[in-house]
This record gives sequence, structure tokens and C-alpha cells, in this order.
Amino acid sequence: MPAGDEVSRRVFIERTAALGLAATIAAAVPVAARMAVPARAEAQGPVDDGLLQAFFDTIIPGKLVPDLKTELGNPIDPKAIAGVDPEHGAVYTDALALARNPRIGFSALEPPFLADLTARALQEGGSFLDLDYDARERVCIAALAFSNPDRQVWEAAAAIPFTAFCAAANVKKGHPGIAPHGYKDFSYGKKLNRGRTKNGSLR
Repeated sequence: MPAGDEVSRRVFIERTAALGLAATIAAAVPVAARMAVPARAEAQGPVDDGLLQAFFDTIIPGKLVPDLKTELGNPIDPKAIAGVDPEHGAVYTDALALARNPRIGFSALEPPFLADLTARALQEGGSFLDLDYDARERVCIAALAFSNPDRQVWEAAAAIPFTAFCAAANVKKGHPGIAPHGYKDFSYGKKLNRGRTKNGSLR
């Protein structure tokens, strides 16, 4: 690939990850179509956003974010992050923004997924947002078990935080200076290169 090519290897990886996520979601659509969807499962704006963020935080936990803003500056539901990890997790890396990307196709799975999430959370004692991390984890473990015939929908939903966090689908983390808040914690503290060779190579 030419050095000046607009599509870098990292961009290629990001696009491939997104395509893989879209395929995973598309494969789960027939399963979602047969799932029961009660009336409350219709879009409820911030409520559904918070539920999804809480689910994403259960899959890839993160630390509390005092200003309730993601890496890209999007709002975080105050109850979403349980705060069981010392580092940032899927919510901070904008898993919700990825879920809302129309090219991913998650809107076809969201109503039945949230309906099932809500029903399972009630068995643990309340709204998924109000459960502690251990109870949220029990909900997810049971739903992702092979005994659950709707497991494929949960697997597709769980692929969203993994893609956002591990494949940097929303932020090109591998390019210094591109992340919204920079890389101040990832530096040797000194300039490593004082110039370039005549032909631009490393030799």
C-alpha cells in the first residue's frame, strides 16, 4: 500500500471490523424476529440509551467518568457505568455511538434485545440500570448461555462493545494526535527523531 494512500492499514482494520459486526447483527435478525416484543420495547430515547450503556459496561467494564462524557463528548447515563474497572471501558469508547450507526443495523435487534434484557433484569430485582455489577453479570451470563435459544441476539449485541473498544471503531487510536484528548500518558518524554534520511527510509 503506498505510503500516501488515504486508506491506511488501521482504517482497513476498522472498516473490516465494522463489516464483521454488521454481518454478525444481520445473522441475528431472524432470531430477533421471533422474539416477543412487549409495548415498552418501543424506543424510549435516553432510557434505552442508558440500558444499552449499562449492558456495554457489563461486557467491557470501565471506571466512572466524572463529567459523564464519552471519549467523543457524547453523554453517559449517570447509572450506566458500575465502576468496577480501574481503566476506561466500552461506554467511554462510544459503544453506544457505534450501536446507533445505521450502517451497523442494530436497530433491527434493539427492541427485542432490550425487552429481553428488561425481563431478565426484573428477575434479578429491578431495572438493569439499578442493578449492581454482579447482578448485571448474572443476567448476561444466563442470556449468553447455550441453553438460551435467543443467544445469537445477545451475542450480536455483545459484539458492539468489543468492536468499539478493541477495534477502535469510533476513534483511530493508533494514530498519534488523532484521539480527541491526545496521548499525554504514552510518551518517552523526549524527542526520538531529530531528522530524516535523504530517501525517507529508516536506513
